[in-house]
Amino acid sequence: MKSFETVGDIVDNAIAIHRGAEQLFRGLRAQTADTRAQMLLDYMIKHEQQMETSVHNLRRSGSQGVLGTYIQYTLEEAPGAYLASLSESFPDPTADQVCDIGLRLDGYLVELFEGARKEIDAPKAMDFLQDLMDLEALERRKLSQTLNSLHDL
Repeated sequence: MKSFETVGDIVDNAIAIHRGAEQLFRGLRAQTADTRAQMLLDYMIKHEQQMETSVHNLRRSGSQGVLGTYIQYTLEEAPGAYLASLSESFPDPTADQVCDIGLRLDGYLVELFEGARKEIDAPKAMDFLQDLMDLEALERRKLSQTLNSLHDL
C-alpha cells in the first residue's frame, strides 16, 4: 500500500539514514578486530557525517513549496529495518564487507530518490529530487573509488 509523504519527509528520511549509518559503522567498528576493516569503518563514519551535512544543506536550499509537495510513495524497505538487516548480516565485518555495506547504503538512497522522483509531477520537486539523487550518485562513485584505494592498502 502506498502512503503520502512530502518531499521534505523523504529528505528527512535520507538524513536519518546517514545518521543511522554512522551509528551502524560505529557499532561495527567496536565489534571487529580486523585492522583493515577498522580503518575502512573510520572512513565510513566520516563519510556518513559529511553526507548527513550535505543532504541537510541541500534541504535548507529547498523552498517550502518544493519540500511541502506530496508524493504517493512507499519504500520497499523502511530505513530502520534496512540498517538493522545490514547490522545483522555483518556482525563482524571484513574489509570487503565494509565496502559492500557502504555501497549498499548509497544504492539504497539513490533508489529512494529515483523511486520518489518517478512518482511526482511537479517540475521543481522533480528537479530537487534529481539534485539529491545526483549528490548521492556522485558520492557513491567517490566512495567506490576511495574504498577501492583503501582496500588495496
